[in-house]
Amino acid sequence: MTKTPTVREHQLSILSAEQVSQEWARVASGNSQVSSMRSALLDRLGVRSDADLPEPQFFGTSGTFHLDGPVPVPQEVASPPAQEVLSIQSSLIVQSRTVGDQQVAECVATTQGTPAGLSQDRVFLLTTTNDHFLTGVEEHVTGSGGQLVTVDGWWDALTSCLTSSDCGDQCVSAALTCPPATWAVYLACLAGRCGLCVVKCAACATCDCTWWCRVAAGCCNN
Repeated sequence: MTKTPTVREHQLSILSAEQVSQEWARVASGNSQVSSMRSALLDRLGVRSDADLPEPQFFGTSGTFHLDGPVPVPQEVASPPAQEVLSIQSSLIVQSRTVGDQQVAECVATTQGTPAGLSQDRVFLLTTTNDHFLTGVEEHVTGSGGQLVTVDGWWDALTSCLTSSDCGDQCVSAALTCPPATWAVYLACLAGRCGLCVVKCAACATCDCTWWCRVAAGCCNN
């Protein structure tokens, strides 16, 4: 019987605002989805350029999970990778802004399986309002026509994970009581009070139960 590996070591961290700012600049320069989302966001907000937006706040997490063996490839995988997955790396970077009564978070979430070179990448937008910060959250991606399309996915998976029994009552309390000032403030409070469960749940939401990363990130089926 093929052995399912377990996590033998992990490093989980909350990134500084400076680290996220630098990483955002790097990712935005080479990812067309980020620029497409920004263009769609400008249209949604009714402004002409980035110069018309307020300065952003930043939030980010990172996690590396080292396994005690390779991830077995399921028989149903049509094109297995040439190399094995021995570790999983996950990151979330968020650029947060307040625009009028709207709270907007541009997000890039990535999970990678190394050295196989497998990747799950998600570029999405979280929007809400000051008056309905938690109850009015919408998640958007950029559609084929360049317009924002509302979806159910990453945010729902994250919040479901955070309020599960695995994360405990502390995360439930934090999710409900952290100050909804901005996305960056809210997420930083959540990470500070809920501990590294935020990092793990972000990885879980990004993995979306994919075969090669769920052994480390868990299964949050979006």
